[in-house]
Amino acid sequence: MDRQQEVMLHMAYGVPYEDVDVTVDEVADSRRHQFVAFCRDHSREEFLPIWLTWKDVEAAAAKMLVDPMLVEDDAVLETSSVWQDCWFPITPDDARRPITFAEARKGVDWDTTALPAGAYVVQGYTWEPAVNIYSQRPGVVHVVDGLDLAAVGPAAAVTTTLDFTFAEDTYAIDGCTRALPGSTLSVYWSITGTGGLDWKLYGEDIPVEDESFSLQFLPPPETSGRTVALRVDVTDPMQRTFSAYPLNLLTVLPGGSGGTTSDTTAGCNPEAAFVGDPCETSDDGTTGEPGDATTSTTSTSTGDPATTGTSADGSGTTEPASSTGPTLTSDASGCSCDATASASLAWVSLLALGRRRRRHRRDVAVTKRD
Repeated sequence: MDRQQEVMLHMAYGVPYEDVDVTVDEVADSRRHQFVAFCRDHSREEFLPIWLTWKDVEAAAAKMLVDPMLVEDDAVLETSSVWQDCWFPITPDDARRPITFAEARKGVDWDTTALPAGAYVVQGYTWEPAVNIYSQRPGVVHVVDGLDLAAVGPAAAVTTTLDFTFAEDTYAIDGCTRALPGSTLSVYWSITGTGGLDWKLYGEDIPVEDESFSLQFLPPPETSGRTVALRVDVTDPMQRTFSAYPLNLLTVLPGGSGGTTSDTTAGCNPEAAFVGDPCETSDDGTTGEPGDATTSTTSTSTGDPATTGTSADGSGTTEPASSTGPTLTSDASGCSCDATASASLAWVSLLALGRRRRRHRRDVAVTKRD
């Protein structure tokens, strides 16, 4: 987004169904949503703080939904040692929106005037304490002031949504980047579920030759039968780095299918391919249902919808998410790859299955580093 041309960014989004039936034991503005920008991406294995401000914690405590004495500083964005200087509300807390189709059809307008130039990841945030959830907008928004990329750090997004592969197959990590000429890509992986991410270098010094990339990842033998986190770093000649992560963790199944697994080979619904979710079409031949995401009116960001399948309780521990969040889409131009309607539908279906309610191009061969 070039602020010499425009400072307002309009983003379209959808909700899978309406959710407005607030009960007496909830906070008055429960079951609403808003949008937050972050100055960097994060792995799905690293959870964002579920509270935005201590004012929100106090509101939930007044309804006895959380014990504020059990909420640590790092569980609140405004006091988090990791995130407190890296989040920027797009929607004010006092302007949270009801979860309705009519509200989603308006889209959201983001005034970028006061932002530092750089790359931003946008999250939808559903407010329903004590269980609040994030829904990541696909891609990255690169806020610049003019065309000189030397004046701002690089940006990148991983747009592959497929959440499984086979141990003997290569896995396509697709994405896009904006960076100075001479920039390079590096690929990292880590087995999850070990108490923290131990990033291991898979390939490095891969030249950035245009705005899209496809990196071929052959899972190391020790990942068979495990779940893996992936990371792609783009580093420019000024040694500025931006890290991008897939919207899903990767399950590595034993054996092989005899080819490459990717969003394309997985069929019409790649994110749900592992659980066999069927393709659904409406009467006009398109996928989706009322409230599905539509195309953004600006050329800013990329990819496929994300979900947070687990969230956290008031003390910061994870548990299944309780409510639905907004699904955002991206434009097809600039640093971007299309988000398909079928992928959006897959996210809706999987979120509904996991929901616990309290109440009613260019291929690049990456050489594995020994």
